[in-house]
Amino acid sequence: MKSEIRSLITSICLVSAIVLLFAASATAKKGGGDIPILTPVITAEQAVGVVTAAFPKLAVGKYWGWRGPAGDRKMNVALILDDRIVSRVELNPATGEIMAKGQRIFVDQISATPEQAISRVRKAMPNLQVSSARLGKNGEWKVELTLNRGVVAEINVHSGDGSILTDWRATREWTLYSGMR
Repeated sequence: MKSEIRSLITSICLVSAIVLLFAASATAKKGGGDIPILTPVITAEQAVGVVTAAFPKLAVGKYWGWRGPAGDRKMNVALILDDRIVSRVELNPATGEIMAKGQRIFVDQISATPEQAISRVRKAMPNLQVSSARLGKNGEWKVELTLNRGVVAEINVHSGDGSILTDWRATREWTLYSGMR
């Protein structure tokens, strides 16, 4: 009698586990997550056109420097459009030279002055070129700005209405670190 009850309970548990497994797989979302897929309304070419049209109004703006998580020093100069930060250019803290996006230099002290950094970016502005666009994680177009064929900055363009977006991360960093050198 006891073995029949154990057998019955084991069978019920097994069936319940199978039902739960099928129920979980049936309700799983296709595509790998909760992030909706955004289809751009404007094309990459139109996004590049938006940045090209706004480029003459782009100004060199604020400087900020700070200590990174590994103890290294960083320095940036903002690119401003309509009184908001739309991008940033990162500079080598030792020499003040403009670095390509993704380039990392470990320096434990900033040798270049804020004035040198701003002057360097201001002199480079006529040589910056609006390059290509790629689609970002949130569905925005990331239009690259190049200097000597290297990407040094990118400007985000809304893929729905074609407006240039504020670089909120750079704005936050400037707010936090603008007094540091």
